[in-house]
Amino acid sequence: MITVRIEAEPGFVLHVTPYRETSLLVDLYSRNHGRVRCVAKGFRKPNKQGISRALFPYTEHHFGWQGNGELKTLTRADAIQAPVFLRAEALFTGLYINELLHRLLHDYDAHEYFYQQYRKFILQLANHGPDEPMLRHLEMSLLEELGYGLVLDLDSQGSAIDSELLYQYIPEQGLRLLSNQQRPDANALKGADLIALVNGDYSLPSVLRTAKQINRGVIDFYLGGRQLHSRELYRQHLMSADEKSDSLQQQAEQK
Repeated sequence: MITVRIEAEPGFVLHVTPYRETSLLVDLYSRNHGRVRCVAKGFRKPNKQGISRALFPYTEHHFGWQGNGELKTLTRADAIQAPVFLRAEALFTGLYINELLHRLLHDYDAHEYFYQQYRKFILQLANHGPDEPMLRHLEMSLLEELGYGLVLDLDSQGSAIDSELLYQYIPEQGLRLLSNQQRPDANALKGADLIALVNGDYSLPSVLRTAKQINRGVIDFYLGGRQLHSRELYRQHLMSADEKSDSLQQQAEQK
């Protein structure tokens, strides 16, 4: 059996878990080889200076690995740039998108174009913070790359979207005209918002809500019931922030 050896492949760390006493299991997203799972032997073992080898998320590396099984041995991990440290809202967005890639990408299925989009998104996140239109676009691009692309300019019958009508989106079926146009439910999608979304016009809050609703429904469908831990962490963060805000308000009212 031929042993695969990769010497200097650009990529990012998606997920890391401890493995045995001194090693790590590392999921990488590489430019030319897609998602790769490696064991990083000895990475948790301190050197003579008492420092363990570091792997930085959101930071592009040159990786090397070898092996003839599905689990490779990591042989190189050199950061190409200064380590990126995300904070506050940017951190939760980074956790979310990395978990999404970790869950949905297939092993050794390269997506070079999407890699560049992901790289650009991380740079935006690090330098300017979260950008919701960019996040929704990245989600849609990921679905497209995986073969789950969204058709938003036509309904499931092949008719053009009417700005005056209401629709619902059903995974693997597409947009369907809402049967009761007069009494829509909370999940109804406005044709005007769908048209704006297709044209890349996110200027109205309703368009962003439409993009989030469609993307979340489709992503959850392909996750097959698996929960995203990053969403739960973000919910807990928001709850904690609300409780802190209420406490500060009560203190202010008492003064």
